[in-house]
Amino acid sequence: MAVQAAIKDAFTFVGGLNTEGGYFITPENTYKEGVNVVPQLDGTLERRNGLDYELNYSLYASSISADNKDLYAFTTGEWHTVGGNGNLDFIVVQLGNTLHFYNAVTGSISGSKKSFTVNLDGYKATGNTEISGTGLCSFTTAYGRLVVTSKNTKPLLITYDADTDTISVEVITINIRDFKGRPLIDGSGNVIPIDQEYTRAEWEALGISIDDVKYNLFNQGWKDDQINTYRIANGGSPGDPTNGDYPSNTKSWVFGKDTNDNFDASLLNKQDFGNSPAPKGHYILNPFDDISYSFKTCGFFAGRAWYAGVPDVSLLGTVFFSQVLDDIGKIGNCYQTNDPTSEVLSDLEDDDGGTIEIPDAGEITALQNIGRGMMVFATNGVWLISNIDRGFTASSYTVTQITNIGCVNNKSIVIVEDTILYWSGSGIYALASQNGVDYVARNISEVAIKSFYRDIPVTGKLYAEGAYNNTSKVIYWLYSNETTVSTSEGRFNKNTVLAYDVRLNCWYWFNLDITAGVIPVSIQQTKETTSAGEIYNVIAGTDEVIAGTNDVEATIATIRGTEKVFKVLCLHPVTSNNYSATFADFINERDASTKFKDWYSFNNTGVEIPAYFITGYNMGNNGPARTKTAQYLTVFMKRTETEFDENAIPLNQSGCLMQSRWDFTDNSYPGKWADEVLVYRQLRPFLAFGGDPFDDGYPLVISKNKLRGRGKAVQFKFTSQAGKDMKIVGWSGTFVGSTNV
Repeated sequence: MAVQAAIKDAFTFVGGLNTEGGYFITPENTYKEGVNVVPQLDGTLERRNGLDYELNYSLYASSISADNKDLYAFTTGEWHTVGGNGNLDFIVVQLGNTLHFYNAVTGSISGSKKSFTVNLDGYKATGNTEISGTGLCSFTTAYGRLVVTSKNTKPLLITYDADTDTISVEVITINIRDFKGRPLIDGSGNVIPIDQEYTRAEWEALGISIDDVKYNLFNQGWKDDQINTYRIANGGSPGDPTNGDYPSNTKSWVFGKDTNDNFDASLLNKQDFGNSPAPKGHYILNPFDDISYSFKTCGFFAGRAWYAGVPDVSLLGTVFFSQVLDDIGKIGNCYQTNDPTSEVLSDLEDDDGGTIEIPDAGEITALQNIGRGMMVFATNGVWLISNIDRGFTASSYTVTQITNIGCVNNKSIVIVEDTILYWSGSGIYALASQNGVDYVARNISEVAIKSFYRDIPVTGKLYAEGAYNNTSKVIYWLYSNETTVSTSEGRFNKNTVLAYDVRLNCWYWFNLDITAGVIPVSIQQTKETTSAGEIYNVIAGTDEVIAGTNDVEATIATIRGTEKVFKVLCLHPVTSNNYSATFADFINERDASTKFKDWYSFNNTGVEIPAYFITGYNMGNNGPARTKTAQYLTVFMKRTETEFDENAIPLNQSGCLMQSRWDFTDNSYPGKWADEVLVYRQLRPFLAFGGDPFDDGYPLVISKNKLRGRGKAVQFKFTSQAGKDMKIVGWSGTFVGSTNV
């Protein structure tokens, strides 16, 4: 039988995870299955570090217990430029009904907790009967202050005082102009036409309060004297309007003014108003007086505060925006300054506030400013509020639907430079501008991880939280992969990280341990700057200041930038019914024997989760119909050993096991899976003493491995060894195959 030899190389894994490849076609530079491995820019695939409490972590004794954690919401947010200081950011932590604040400019977040908190119990929305803290909070920064909203609480404005290191909290009272008026509905449920006119007795006979009738007229700019004058002219008697009709809601009194600027009802009656409503909006009111819920989301754009997401049918698709905040006291003024019923000045000004109705929108889940507009995310689509020519103004804007693919969760939204990514029911979508003007939506998970995303439980999608690290250009989404359903809106036990590398355009994922008892609940990235003291000589004029024989020196605090880091908010079990809060990260600079364990600092034991990946199907360059035998697989790995301990044992060792799998088999029953072999082998040992550096001159560890088995195609599974690192550069295989089918 004729045979031919072939060599197949795989020297890069920058394509990451691809679950959508077929049996015969696997995208180049990807792996078909795998977890806890991270593709690198240089093409290598490395084992992830363990998730563990940050260095020098601190525990905060919270009021979270096993009894209430299922009810409460847990999340984090950012407060930028706190108090107007560009070098000061806070991470805001919601632990149920309490907000906590951590300084984000230090390496250890948990050790920088501020002494002040905000108890949400004192700010419940009027009439809300739910437990405060069960709704997720939304945060946005407005000129150095923090705006906080949730469906259960009134909107809050938090101000930081750097001199006293304290905060002040005030309720934001939302006010709008009443452009709707009060509905006039008779006892049978019929809406009275707006051009109808009745006497007081007739209105009351219909079961309609005369106060509601008069309110609507006052809201149209009418006053008592004008109303009485009209009633006398329309059925009443001189000096007694009792039997006269009230004017209809189509009529504006200013059209009844005579040449002497006096109101003349007979002149008004000459006008044909048809059934068009008269201008309304004289009254400024709080629309939440009769609504027991508040805003689920907030934002900041065009110098204004924005609010939306009221889970009430009357305000479902309504977006509120404040007046331009040249005065922070206007932060709740969602109305135009000029009275729209005024005969003198009724114009809408550019810097006014107001509301925007998006009738087609379902429940609004998030507001996010980007570029020239405000993105409005709803359960059934995404809209952009913008103005191409002048920027957004109250008097000139457009509302454009970008897509009918909705956002299931506002915490899943991540901003990556000028692109927005979010989770929908069917995939992860990116909104990007094609030409600086038009935004388009694209499903970025469809090609590589469609089936992986489909298998994420519904609750996992509903409560996923994302964060973007613009230092590493990577997004982490933290979510629960458990299939059990929880009533908690803050869905705890988030045991999975889905990662997307923006530079490599690739996906990978981690599974996290939750059996140790630590509960990951939220993820955030730090600003990650550090402060340091620099010593300077004191100068007076051009001369150095001297005290005795010594130069006078001053120490001045400076800010030094470092890399951003992902931080995971965790609940730390103190007792069986009590939790503290702290932060964890993947930095983990311990020795390899423990650095790959999750939560080692929790109990000095930790849990090590293996890392592995499985390649696509290799057919040795002669197709899937021909049998072939693999002779050797040469594996290239980075050396990780750095030095020797006191017993001359290498530290930070690596280890990797390889298994070949033949003939497209998906289990070991057919006997086509070979035994695992160790492919990380130091072939050149050398004499060393305790404490010596490990420097054999070979940064790559290369092993040639005999392969067992034969078949139509072969896959390779690479698995980490317990307590050891794994950094795979690539492999090269030699195959001998038949030329006959």
